[in-house]
Amino acid sequence: MTTQNATAEADIRERVDALVTAVRTGDLETLKTIFAPDIVSFDIQPPLRHLGAATKMGNWEQVFTAFQIPLEYEVRDLTVLVGGNLAVVYAVNHMNAALATGGKIDYWLRWTAAWRKLDGHWMIVHDQVSVPTHFPDGRAAMDLTP
Repeated sequence: MTTQNATAEADIRERVDALVTAVRTGDLETLKTIFAPDIVSFDIQPPLRHLGAATKMGNWEQVFTAFQIPLEYEVRDLTVLVGGNLAVVYAVNHMNAALATGGKIDYWLRWTAAWRKLDGHWMIVHDQVSVPTHFPDGRAAMDLTP
């Protein structure tokens, strides 16, 4: 690994830490600094594709309205692959949170994000959040753990 790539990996890991803290605390202003203006997101909720940072922030606003803040949110087994001004990260993320309407969720998600260095800052230009599916009955496998 080159020194430049090692520095980029450290920068991206810091950005992921900032993202996790922002998710836990409902900090939309910090999230706005992490997602590129023209992000294409394959988020967990419909539709199939979400275009632009405003849409992505709308998704986060829905999360912060649906759940009590602070959220329990963890990124595990984070892998960062860097090549020049592009990077890919992937991990499994755990969300354990109380719903604003009562009840609680506790599940693991798969997360992949493409990062690009824009104006000197690493930003997410694409992300995908998903859950596995049990094919025989088409049911989301929300009970899996790493």
